[in-house]
Amino acid sequence: MPDQVRFTETMRGWLAPYAGQTHEAADAQGALEDRRSGASVADSYFILTVVTPDVVAMVADPDRRSPAFGCVVIPRIEPRPLRVVDGWLDLFVDAAPGVVQMRYGLKLSGETGRYYLRGVKEIVRQGWFPTVFRDTTTLFVDVFDGDEPAGTPRLRGVIRMGVGGVTAQGLTFRGEGGLLGLSAIARFARYYVGRVLTVYLGPRGKPLRT
Repeated sequence: MPDQVRFTETMRGWLAPYAGQTHEAADAQGALEDRRSGASVADSYFILTVVTPDVVAMVADPDRRSPAFGCVVIPRIEPRPLRVVDGWLDLFVDAAPGVVQMRYGLKLSGETGRYYLRGVKEIVRQGWFPTVFRDTTTLFVDVFDGDEPAGTPRLRGVIRMGVGGVTAQGLTFRGEGGLLGLSAIARFARYYVGRVLTVYLGPRGKPLRT
């Protein structure tokens, strides 16, 4: 059986109707509107389990996608959780010199229809001080009507994972394979850390995200 790793991440933030604004502006707009209505926490979040069926194959072929399962809550669409009917994570994509992206694609199904969530984390060395925590815990999100990320997004915003979320995520790691799965987790961790260090020890880059 191939070495396999799975983990669960929970991220929370604000989304707002798309009006040509940046993700940060949409995030601020959504937060302001919710606080005016009395909300004390971010309204949108997802709970997502990512599976790497074969860690060795993923390291050898970084383009190999990892399936993702879970649910997404977006009250601006409907109050009940949207089910992820088809989801994936491209863990590390060399998007440009000095820029590596983590790309999420989630097809969602709810009582009111089907939707597509596209998310990007961007790892890039912009200055002397590494921004690894911010880069790896901030997801810039667009939500589209339908099964594909086509046309104008319906919603846009930012969802994040705080220090507590990172700790909780670490506790969810599970491995299958040799040494009770510990070798799979160790191999995954070496690959992850190595790819991130390559960015922050390399030349500076410019973010691709508008």
